[in-house]
Amino acid sequence: MKKFHHAHFTICHALFAGFFSLSLALLPTTIFSQDSCTENHRILYLMQSGDTKTALEMYQDYYESHQKHDRELLQQIGMVLLDQGYRSSDPETQLLTLFGAGISANEKTLYIIEEGIKNPQPQLQLVSLNLLMRFQNEYADEALIQAMSSPALIIRLECAYHLCEQKMPLAVPQTEALMNKLDKEFLPLFPQFYAMVGDDRSMKILRRFLANPDERVRIETIRCIALYGRDDLLPAVRLLATHHNFSQLETCAAALGVMSDKTSLPRLQELTSSSCNNVRLAALYALYILGQRDACAEIAHHAKTGDLFAINLLGNFPGSEDLLWTLSQTDNTQIRINAALALLERQDPRCLPIISTILIPDMRDIALLKLSSRGKSLSSWKVVSSAKENFAKNSIDYEISLAMREELLNKSINLPEKDFLSLAQCLFEKEQNDLIPALVDLLENLQTPDAIALLKKYQQKAGAPLIRNYCNLALYRLKEPGNYGETLQSWVLQQQHTDLIRFRALVPRDLQTANTSYQLTPEETSRLLIGAFEALTQNQDDHSIHVLLEAIKNGNPKNKYALAGLLIRAAE
Repeated sequence: MKKFHHAHFTICHALFAGFFSLSLALLPTTIFSQDSCTENHRILYLMQSGDTKTALEMYQDYYESHQKHDRELLQQIGMVLLDQGYRSSDPETQLLTLFGAGISANEKTLYIIEEGIKNPQPQLQLVSLNLLMRFQNEYADEALIQAMSSPALIIRLECAYHLCEQKMPLAVPQTEALMNKLDKEFLPLFPQFYAMVGDDRSMKILRRFLANPDERVRIETIRCIALYGRDDLLPAVRLLATHHNFSQLETCAAALGVMSDKTSLPRLQELTSSSCNNVRLAALYALYILGQRDACAEIAHHAKTGDLFAINLLGNFPGSEDLLWTLSQTDNTQIRINAALALLERQDPRCLPIISTILIPDMRDIALLKLSSRGKSLSSWKVVSSAKENFAKNSIDYEISLAMREELLNKSINLPEKDFLSLAQCLFEKEQNDLIPALVDLLENLQTPDAIALLKKYQQKAGAPLIRNYCNLALYRLKEPGNYGETLQSWVLQQQHTDLIRFRALVPRDLQTANTSYQLTPEETSRLLIGAFEALTQNQDDHSIHVLLEAIKNGNPKNKYALAGLLIRAAE
């Protein structure tokens, strides 16, 4: 996405008035006289009046007579639609407008995104923040600081996160002011913020956190010091590693390994004899990182006893594949699943029979929940059955489960190609629709002859329109010879009356996987429609613009606000 230069929010309304209001400053005083008004002005006047259909019919007549698109006028039409959606009080329209503003990738939409941050709905605020991060300039930064005054705590925390992530000059003062206003229960959220910045003030606060009486604060601080490589605090971590709190010792051991502190080798050796199993495992893994490969044998011994944390660690060790495969054959469901997931990390195709039962739920309908140790250095997976029933009333839990399954699918691409394609074919045959978007993206990125052949095969699959159309979209984007473009355009026009632009639930940051964020994530069918429009938009040819205009003119009225953003992009 290209970078942009943006107008400050305080002049946005003036900018808007300059292009889109009915003020006499924009349009000639003769706008109300049809005899002297230009054709472009009449189209814009109709758009402003809300008569979108007539305006677009007039524009299409203009195109027929000139045989050429007026791209500046098309961008103005898109901006008028976005501004109308921005002024709507309907939450769904506001969300779609925000999506359109973001997808337009145009600096003139910045005022819409800035106003979204002030919206009383936290969801819209979070989405606006995510979109605002694409605008790397001082005006977007100022809007971010203004958002720190939001009445919603989650918004202020998210703003603090972004300020610290970008190491902005006011990041630490703003974050510290927020921290001081909150109850002490929220303190464990803040070490990451200061560790990201790493300036003198942040380091002083982190040192203070290391002496905090709350174990959770100390553990999170140690973890973040290691995560962000704040070696200046390494002596303090060494000192804490001499204490007797098991959770803290586990975190310290892991941190000393991550920071490659060979000075701590004697202490880590001592910790391998701890009475706490998690401390022993963390110390052994730290020793392994520091070059003592014999530590792997001890971790393998713990894994053989059924320790799920140890089994998960084996996924990092070359040569552990046969043991993991043996463990994956046990009757214990928790051991079997964790071993198969570790085997997947080792890129061993023997994991596939079990991984398939997670990606393609059977009668047990299992899902996974990620568990962490008290010291947060170890993790394992808990198997939950009857997932659909359990998640029926909780969209966030469902979204987390889906994100984890998508992550497993992404890791499966590292298996030998024939094994991955075998899994892909099974997903297609079972019509596992919730994973089809991610699967088709992987096949499209693979771009091997066999992957393309599989896309072509299922582009013809009868009775599975979602699969058929996703494969068609991928083949169109790959520029494969065939009538994929015509098929795509035909499908888009068929769907224009359907309310397909819907969005999946937003997942809280602490529950996100590496591939998720606060963004608008359309549902499967909706995602296909938007992906199709985006693919057509990238061509920026006359027929693709015609398809967009038809969908805006005759399609679902609410969809036009999102499509307006694509129109702006197509007309660049």
